[in-house]
Amino acid sequence: MTESAIPHRTASELLELSMAVPQVISHRLTRMALSGPVLSPRDQREFTRMVVEKQEAFNQSWLTMGAEMFKMQQQLCQAWLQNPWALGQKLPAVADKVAAKSLAPIRRKAVANAKRLSKTSLK
Repeated sequence: MTESAIPHRTASELLELSMAVPQVISHRLTRMALSGPVLSPRDQREFTRMVVEKQEAFNQSWLTMGAEMFKMQQQLCQAWLQNPWALGQKLPAVADKVAAKSLAPIRRKAVANAKRLSKTSLK
């Protein structure tokens, strides 16, 4: 993939994320409202899953971002040593690539949840 294609991919992934998140939130909030003060075993599993999935996705996101930042710093340093004046042209693509890779675990989980919950009844 070329560096110029990276922002377009990131934009489409952010759009996908922005469509999935409200669906998941809406479904889960409706389930919370309908469940009342005593949660059913099904709701307990879903809400526990919600917490665990968020922790896993955000942990993976931070680890990915750290690893990508490390790789990008090395690449930028090498580029700077070769041509310090060309560095400014690389920064937007580098920042976008880091953002795309670090958001990927969150996007995957949100999209998967939106698909799964769209097939699940609210009652």
